[in-house]
Amino acid sequence: MQLTQIDFDKQQVHLRNVSRTFALTIPMLPKSLIDYISNAYLLCRIADTVEDDPIAADKQKISWLISFADFCANEFSDDMQLLSLHKQAVEMVSAGAKKSELELMKDMLGVISRTRTYPRKIQQILAKGVSILSFGMAKSIKGLNIKTLDDVDEYCYYVAGVVGELLAALFCEHNHSIDKHNLMALSVSFGEGLQLTNILKDRAEDAKRNVHYLPLANKDGVKSEIDEYIAICQGHLDDALTFICSVPQSEYGIRLFCLLNIAMATATLKVVYKNDPTSEIKPKITRNQVKTLYVLSRFCARSNFLSKMLFKFISRSVKRNSRDAIKLRAKVSCWEQKLSFLSLQEGISND
Repeated sequence: MQLTQIDFDKQQVHLRNVSRTFALTIPMLPKSLIDYISNAYLLCRIADTVEDDPIAADKQKISWLISFADFCANEFSDDMQLLSLHKQAVEMVSAGAKKSELELMKDMLGVISRTRTYPRKIQQILAKGVSILSFGMAKSIKGLNIKTLDDVDEYCYYVAGVVGELLAALFCEHNHSIDKHNLMALSVSFGEGLQLTNILKDRAEDAKRNVHYLPLANKDGVKSEIDEYIAICQGHLDDALTFICSVPQSEYGIRLFCLLNIAMATATLKVVYKNDPTSEIKPKITRNQVKTLYVLSRFCARSNFLSKMLFKFISRSVKRNSRDAIKLRAKVSCWEQKLSFLSLQEGISND
């Protein structure tokens, strides 16, 4: 079946409409990676729109996400499944999604038609990453019970660690001189650092919805709990810097894309560190700080030494807890596994 793909410009319009941060950083990449990673982000955002829909029933969302994971895992090849998924998704989110998200969902066929035009290896990388992410979202809806650091690691893997793996795989496919083994080893920690920053930043808002992505603590233990996870998060962001320094200095666009993202995350984490953990005011960096980090990152990204100095400056006074990135990935990663997505669907049907 011949489906009409969206063009590059329309893809970038969708990206700008649904993400301010990545709309800023993705254009820094080499041209081909701008295309692939923009498309990957939109695929993830399609799944995320279903997961976050405030009106649709959980069972309906889980069923769709499992089917979408299965469709992606089969490398986007089943036309009839795609048409069914598209129809279900638009109907499911039409009342609850934001206008920009609904427009993206309506263009789902065009986004995936563009995915199908990429080289086979790129399609395989996107298929693996998006399928694992969708599967993890379905698992989270089915039951999220965060009691330990292991639970935090598992949750962060499915929503961000796998994105780190996807990016690393794309970078290595773009430049075969990159040490793939080393970059993949650091990729999960890279993703978890960015996700933990968001969890810590959004903690008060999530609590209002009775959603907790960190182990609950009693009132007296809140400060120590937050400080513990800030230190863990900073350790992951340190790994993210090592990830960047593992990319050849000639790949300025890749390095700048990654450096600005972790610079903003580290600056945000520092605000969280200084903030009263019981405050309901959302800690965030200002637009002027973002502009300053952008200028500094552009200046430093080509040099490992300057990147390390910038990162040291931004993260000064924040404690860190370094973990073993290789052991973390070995514990949580599904990248090398063959997942049985439909097994979760069967479990839902039996509930």
